[in-house]
Amino acid sequence: MNPLVTNMTRKLAACASALILCAGCDSATEGSGSGSGQVVVQLTDAPIDNLQSATIWVSRVYLFGNGDSSRHYVVMSTPQQYDLLTLTNGVTVALGTVTIPTGQYNQMRFLVDSARVTLKPGMTFSDGSSSKLMKTPSAQQSGIKVNFSGPVNVTVGQTILVVDFDVSRNFVFTGPKALPTGVLFKPVLHASVRDVAGSISGTVTPLNSRAQVYAIMNGDTVTSALADSVTGTYKLWYLPPGIYSVGVSATGLVSQSAVTPVADGQGVANVNFALIP
Repeated sequence: MNPLVTNMTRKLAACASALILCAGCDSATEGSGSGSGQVVVQLTDAPIDNLQSATIWVSRVYLFGNGDSSRHYVVMSTPQQYDLLTLTNGVTVALGTVTIPTGQYNQMRFLVDSARVTLKPGMTFSDGSSSKLMKTPSAQQSGIKVNFSGPVNVTVGQTILVVDFDVSRNFVFTGPKALPTGVLFKPVLHASVRDVAGSISGTVTPLNSRAQVYAIMNGDTVTSALADSVTGTYKLWYLPPGIYSVGVSATGLVSQSAVTPVADGQGVANVNFALIP
């Protein structure tokens, strides 16, 4: 899992009313006792070249499943802001914890009030500004769906879910790279169970190529990473077990790919690429 906003008044009243999805919605402690398990949700990100910060305001996180698609379990309900670029290279932050009945859960949703991106010093948008604030009406109401590679089996004990909020894919810049005209918020989130998540790492040459590396499974980009500009090393974090096509691209160089299987908890190393003009 790896590459490619910070202070405002939140409009949470509308968001709160939209969140009452059913009269029987569970609190953070419902389901405790025999036959229950604890779920911890963490957030991570991958680095991106042109941003100083990428901040999101999250108002609520909840899980669906266990045989009842109309019922949800609240993981977090206290609004928080997160600068995603402080959560790169395997760093995570805890979003919340909930004790719920054991069983299979097939969906998680994030309610996001807004997002802001700020360009690195020296860079501006075409209108001369250095940051853009994005409202997220649909993400405020129905929430952003978090994709699982398969149902998450919550057992007695603790299950840690890591959600990858990949900035390089969720914020789409418009116009030329050197002087973008704007930015669109198009969130696509993935989550993995930390205990069984694996990783893929290696080196991309030329070492200074600043290559973008992608982990793709079943046609879906699960996460990305940015190769280090000095050492050429990269690491794709928190990958659900499966068979991945690892794609690599860099400006002025021919893209490459390699098929790489990842077993439960496996760290696959030395997946190296030598890009040519």
